[in-house]
Amino acid sequence: MQPQITTGDIINCIEQAAPLHWQEDYDNAGLIVGNRKNICTGVLVCLDVCPSTLSEAISLNCNLIVSHHPFIFRPVKKIVHNSPTEKILSSAIKNDISIYASHTNMDSSSIGVNYMLAEKLGLKSLQPIDNGKYAAEENYLGEGAMGYTDNEIPAEEFLIKVKSVLNLPFIKYSGDISQNVHKVCICGGSGSFLVNKAIENDCNIMLTADIKYHDFLESEEDIILADIGHFESEQFIKEQIVNIISKKFRNFAPLYISKEQNRVKFL
Repeated sequence: MQPQITTGDIINCIEQAAPLHWQEDYDNAGLIVGNRKNICTGVLVCLDVCPSTLSEAISLNCNLIVSHHPFIFRPVKKIVHNSPTEKILSSAIKNDISIYASHTNMDSSSIGVNYMLAEKLGLKSLQPIDNGKYAAEENYLGEGAMGYTDNEIPAEEFLIKVKSVLNLPFIKYSGDISQNVHKVCICGGSGSFLVNKAIENDCNIMLTADIKYHDFLESEEDIILADIGHFESEQFIKEQIVNIISKKFRNFAPLYISKEQNRVKFL
């Protein structure tokens, strides 16, 4: 008879790959609602939690949702079933569903968001772009990373590949894409704060998201700066979270949320 797996067992497994103390001060990663001692009937993995996520978890008999983004960032002062956050919280408590987020701590893991992005794009020799305060700890990569294409490649050709791999409708960029690129900085999610580090490390191009207009203009003579979308740059972490859990608990099959798409649309 297989031992029963608890919510806490799943959380401990994830935090071995991405310790909770790696999260940024502004973040709200970790167990947001629920009980570590509950016997886990199933895990549903997603990037974002919305009310339909709870419905799917209930239908699949999953009493643990593991998301990348925390569904609560700001204090919740009332639970009156008006906002999406209130609906999620109310439904989770009513149905005894735990919700756990592995966010900026997973961003900084050596097998986290940037590792997966690099894997999908074929970047090699991944290393930190900046030595963070946990740089001495095992498996810590930091919020941004840099890696190399196999050979020098025309920047436009590389961006076309990125667009295809990430299934992007378009890429916003600045800089000269007639040049070749070889050294690439990546930061899944919002990474404009690392542009200067990318330039200091002689990266030819930086891929990140949520780039402001003036950030594009200020760096265009020093580096190719490409906005590849927040959701799109982090989408592969779901696959990795499933891998992390599956390797630890071989008779336990976590599930992806079905057909999760970017909720920010384009015309």
